[in-house]
Amino acid sequence: MDKKYSSLLIASILILALALGMTVYIVMQKNKFNKMVHESLKTSEGYDRDFIAMVEHLELLLATRASFGYEGGKDPMTGKIRKVVLEVKKKAIKAVAKRESAASVSAEPVDPFKLTAIIFEEEKSRYTAVVMDGERSYSVEVGDRIKDRKITRITDEVLIMEDDQKFFMYDIYGRSTSKSK
Repeated sequence: MDKKYSSLLIASILILALALGMTVYIVMQKNKFNKMVHESLKTSEGYDRDFIAMVEHLELLLATRASFGYEGGKDPMTGKIRKVVLEVKKKAIKAVAKRESAASVSAEPVDPFKLTAIIFEEEKSRYTAVVMDGERSYSVEVGDRIKDRKITRITDEVLIMEDDQKFFMYDIYGRSTSKSK
């Protein structure tokens, strides 16, 4: 009987040792996993803060651009050079309005189009112009049409359109002229 009990005793000690070893192994793996998660959270929290700060900075830049406070030059979004139409001085507008009111009633109709910006797209190596027609804005390239006018030329400072009877030129300084064909 001693031999029978001794083999059971040895087997139970081995099982206890194996259970203790498995418990230690599981606890060590859990601690290792928790440490890895904790380090990852530290890193991602810093990354999240940096990402949120970057998004807030981009939103600020977009708000700046959308408010038309951007006067051209280096684009804060892309770093590329952009040109936009400069605002005409209010005094000049008042003087023109006085002259127009003094002029005869049979004056030419007011041109509904206004150049807003000219943008050079480096990827496509071409100019794109932003043109306002009343309250509507169009992004146009050479060959495009707006109503009855065709865009014939865009440079870094000038947009030229034409219809059946006239050529229309708009520049980034806010001036526009028309010339009969």
